[in-house]
Amino acid sequence: MKHNLRQPNKVVPFTGEFYPVADSEPMPAANNIAFFLVIIAAALVAGLSMGAISTYQSADQVQLRQMKANSQQLEKVKSQVCK
Repeated sequence: MKHNLRQPNKVVPFTGEFYPVADSEPMPAANNIAFFLVIIAAALVAGLSMGAISTYQSADQVQLRQMKANSQQLEKVKSQVCK
């Protein structure tokens, strides 16, 4: 006599719908490693961006950009006067 091995079905209360019972297998280790690598990469990118922002907004960099703008403006005035 041949027996058909069927997965037991799970009945959802109140709806009566049948869903197959999922096998409870642990996640493969590769997925955990990939997850942690993504988290580490995201933390690295966040740290680099925060460092770049703080460097860009530092007092020395603001002063340097202001001096560069003044120098360019002075060159324009100089070229207009010396024509």
